[in-house]
This record gives sequence, C-alpha cells and structure tokens, in this order.
Amino acid sequence: MNKTEWHSFGYKYTRAVEAWAQQEMYPKFELKSITLDWSSRRSRSRGGMYADGPGISIAMSPACRDQRGELYKIYEYASFAKDPDIGEIYTRRKTAKLEMVILHEVAHALQYYSYKLNNYRCKPHGPVFKNMYRRLLCAFLNPLLENQAETREEYEKIVKGIESGNFKVITDNEINQILKRAASS
Repeated sequence: MNKTEWHSFGYKYTRAVEAWAQQEMYPKFELKSITLDWSSRRSRSRGGMYADGPGISIAMSPACRDQRGELYKIYEYASFAKDPDIGEIYTRRKTAKLEMVILHEVAHALQYYSYKLNNYRCKPHGPVFKNMYRRLLCAFLNPLLENQAETREEYEKIVKGIESGNFKVITDNEINQILKRAASS
C-alpha cells in the first residue's frame, strides 16, 4: 500500500473503533483528535486526553512497514507479552501492526476518558487500560489472526533455522537474478 492508502485505512479503522466504543462502552466517547503522523523521526504513538478531549496520535512510519506477506512477530510490553488476548502476536497480515497500534492508543484514550468520568486514575498500562485494550483486540484484531500456536511454532522454526545457518534468507536481488535466469532459459 502507498501512503495515501495506509492513511485512508488508518483513519477509517480508527473511526470504526470509535463507533464500536460508543456502542459498547461509552455512548458519548468521541475522539476529538486523530493525528496520523508520517514524520520519519517519529517513533512512538500516543493516546490519551488532549486539551480538546480524547485523542490519538499515530507514528505511521514504524506502524506501516510493508511486510509483503512475510510472517512476523508484533511485540509490545513484557508485562503482558504472554497474555493470550493482549500479548504478542504472529501474523502475515499487512495491516496488523497499524491495527494493533491504533487499538492500543484508542484504549489509552478510553482509559483517560474513563478517569475523567469516574474521577479515578491508575497506571497507564494498569488494569483499566488492559481491560479496554482486551475488549478492543477481541472485537477487532484477534478474530482475524491465524492460529497463534501454529503460527508461533512456524515463526520459531524460521528463527532457529536462521540462527543455526540451516535456513537461507533470499534477498530481493537474489530473487530477481533467479527470475532473470529462468526467463532466459
């Protein structure tokens, strides 16, 4: 996908998540700010309460790398990496990283919205956040993922093969050379 397609996907996805949160959690919840920032210097995203209300700011460059169907691991925090709902994931979905980042930051926006309504605060990645994040992931991303046990096993075999030298990674340049030789035969 090009930047325009990624940007459009990110914005529509965020609005779909917002609509779900309004229906399932807080009817008056509204993201007052959605920033999809393509600066190459930007490495972190943020969700929370801004001057005008709940919002998110997504660092698009690190979230939108083109995976080209390759198997990859998305890892966030050690404190919940092994959680079956909100932990690390293994996938080939091109958009999974961006989806996960958006869901994470919307969970923070919901968390801070909840704090404002209930006049209560806890840690940024504490129980309130984890509850919000779990609900979002289970509603949006998790149902679309491959079988995680099988995919993790496949991923670990690839990593072991690379580490042991028994698995050769073929570069795009090598693939092009192979295709040229095949075309000239």
